[in-house]
Amino acid sequence: MEIVLPETILRDVLGAALHIGAALLVMIAGRWLARRSRIWLAHSLKRVTLTPSMESLFTTLTYYGVWIVTLMVALIVLGVPATSVLAVAAVVLLLLGLALQQSLRDLAAAVNFLLFKPFQVGDLIETRGITAVVEEIQLFSTVLVRWDNKVVVLPNGEIQQSGIVNYTKKHVLRTDLVFGIGYEDDIAQARRLIQEVAAADPRILADPPLQVLVAELGDNSVNLSVRAAVASEDYWNVQNDLREQVKLRFDQEGITIPFPQQTVHVVQQEAPAAGS
Repeated sequence: MEIVLPETILRDVLGAALHIGAALLVMIAGRWLARRSRIWLAHSLKRVTLTPSMESLFTTLTYYGVWIVTLMVALIVLGVPATSVLAVAAVVLLLLGLALQQSLRDLAAAVNFLLFKPFQVGDLIETRGITAVVEEIQLFSTVLVRWDNKVVVLPNGEIQQSGIVNYTKKHVLRTDLVFGIGYEDDIAQARRLIQEVAAADPRILADPPLQVLVAELGDNSVNLSVRAAVASEDYWNVQNDLREQVKLRFDQEGITIPFPQQTVHVVQQEAPAAGS
């Protein structure tokens, strides 16, 4: 006995098959596009300076981002209302954003560091009271190495919020040293001695020129400010050496470096007479 299906059932079956076939084609195309996008982005990122972890993040986000869009398009092709798909995606993104708020802040700061480059790997920076060399900029934190070889890991968001002093970016820094001399000492002689010590150090650059200024007339001393231009990598060593050499030269030439003193006046009162 031959069974004849109603025309509406055939049309529905054919329509469902077409929707399923179209969704499968979308999934296949999305899979190919996700792979190609990851490969293309990996090649493009080789042209810029990124840490391996950042390269992995961007390629992974691109790969799964394409897959998510592909899944959404496939659901729409299957007949799910587009408004429902977009609403569910918005809710999921909102929940993820709330759950990962701190991590997203650190990630956004890392992207900002890489795009605008306030510091780079190898720079000497100061942040949150720590002076150290940047060893690696990771997805959510930055690895710093201090002068004593201790490793410090700080969240990127905290670094961005607290601010950064970069000692390397300009390649040339100026020292900020202060030497106090006695009021009875000759300022011109002290300035000349400092200039001679600086001229003997090849690490001190000629441009911009050395400055020795009277910075303050203090309570106990006349304070001379010494501003010498040095390469950023020599900054700390030059400052330490200048302090030592200027002190030795002042000692040789009789220039005093006073230290705070206090004069105490003792007032003696006569004892009251007996019987008074």
